Amino acid sequence: MVKLSVVIPVYNTEKYLSECIDSVLSQTFRDYEIILVDDGSSDNSAAICAAYEANHPCIKLIRQSNRGASAARNAGIKAAAGEYIHFIDSDDLLPDADVYSRISQYLDGVNQIVFSRRIRFRDGEDRIDAVQPEYDHHGVFHGDVLNHVLSHKYVMTLTCPVNKIILRSLITDHDLYFREGLNHEEDEWLPKVIAWADAAYFDDGILYKVRVRKGSLSEIPSEENRTDKACSKVIIAASGMDYMEQKPTPQDTMPLIAEYYWEYFTDACSTYRRLSAPNRQRLYRKIKENRRFFRSCRYLKSRNKRLMGRMLQILGIRPTVKLIGIRYGK
Repeated sequence: MVKLSVVIPVYNTEKYLSECIDSVLSQTFRDYEIILVDDGSSDNSAAICAAYEANHPCIKLIRQSNRGASAARNAGIKAAAGEYIHFIDSDDLLPDADVYSRISQYLDGVNQIVFSRRIRFRDGEDRIDAVQPEYDHHGVFHGDVLNHVLSHKYVMTLTCPVNKIILRSLITDHDLYFREGLNHEEDEWLPKVIAWADAAYFDDGILYKVRVRKGSLSEIPSEENRTDKACSKVIIAASGMDYMEQKPTPQDTMPLIAEYYWEYFTDACSTYRRLSAPNRQRLYRKIKENRRFFRSCRYLKSRNKRLMGRMLQILGIRPTVKLIGIRYGK
């Protein structure tokens, strides 16, 4: 068994793909495999992947029809042979050649997750424009890792898979695969993974370098994209609370995770007010389908937020969503 499986989903990133793969191949740490998952690319990405596979025994290429990043990551997880897994997006890269050598000392089979940090740069600009803050707690942590992350408000830790390395059995033993067809699927996946961890290492070094490309959906969100994102936030909140209740999650963690998911829900309600009638209706239907989420307000410490469940019973869904959007709108 190799120590580390590096899973790289690939879709139409021919401009950046070689730089991404080379940043892994240049590592001084050698006990790894690279799994490239070509998700039906229509550019030259598949040919680039095939050339790397032919020239590097540590690289395995998986080809599939276009099904999205979730399906590509899931294929990578299933093909992985490493004790640990690291996900890399194919337009991003590792910041230097010694990243894995430094991190490898923490990959001891006891630490289920190594939390590290990331930096961000804009494509074509030779400067870093954002650095993830350092952790309040540095080093080994044993106990309820999800509670620790939520208590310290390490929000990026719950929404970003690339700044951490995860014990593969933590994922596979609990059947934790990415949900397909969801906007920001990692936001739905990560809290569930972290919820099972009871041993972790918090590393203040930089593990990952994120590239922001001009013209991406995150930079120019259309109303359709904002509606998709709001609908996904409703699903993430409802399915997340369902999972945490069924797991079951320790009682002192439930108020923290409920507060976290209510941020998603209230953000979706805020978006509702700013949509055209057809998209408001689409979001309303998604909220109605997931109205069981309102029951989770019983975990909240805020009296005002707990009243939301009562508002739903009295006023119904649509007026309640409007009031939440007005009260907590950003």
